[in-house]
Amino acid sequence: MQLFKILVLPFIIVSLLSAGVIVTINIDYFVLKNNLSERSLTELFQQLLLLASIGIFIWSASKVAESRTLFVLVAGFFGCMFLRELDYYFDMIVHGFWLYPTLLLASLVIIYSVKNSADLLSSVRLFSQSNAYFNILVGLVIIMIFSRLFGSGTLWKEVMNDDYHHIYKTIIQEGLELFGYVFLFIGSFHQLREVQSKVANKAQMKLIAV
Repeated sequence: MQLFKILVLPFIIVSLLSAGVIVTINIDYFVLKNNLSERSLTELFQQLLLLASIGIFIWSASKVAESRTLFVLVAGFFGCMFLRELDYYFDMIVHGFWLYPTLLLASLVIIYSVKNSADLLSSVRLFSQSNAYFNILVGLVIIMIFSRLFGSGTLWKEVMNDDYHHIYKTIIQEGLELFGYVFLFIGSFHQLREVQSKVANKAQMKLIAV
């Protein structure tokens, strides 16, 4: 049973989440017929997964003082990504308005990290060895690099010639982005479990001390 939990269960969970990406895209395209617009189910799930990841790292920062600066940096970075994902709504104010709150958030987080950098290097080293970091790294590579390269309109125009339609690029790029956000959330979930374990151990030590 323990082997199943360690080796097989993660495979099943990731497989189901991956299948969920395809199901979401199918619902958007065939059922809702929104062509994966900015108000599609795919975009909504991207934003929700990112928002949940932000919440996890803010909570982690409140619980683990020695790694607080790192977790604030990660939450701030995810927060900047989240604001960028909301560009459709910010554009209703003025085109490109998302940049201003993003710069403000980035500036505040950087200032905080500079003022509280004492334990930053040691916490980064520890975090880089965790399952949370690996999954987040994979997610970021998919979102920021692979989805842009593999979902490039230029690539698919060359491949498909006269059969090319813009929706193909959109489906590939948005699908890959959602897949990347799934990994981002998986990494954040690992972070949640790790911090919960630390909090539980600290509480247990206090009880023993009493």
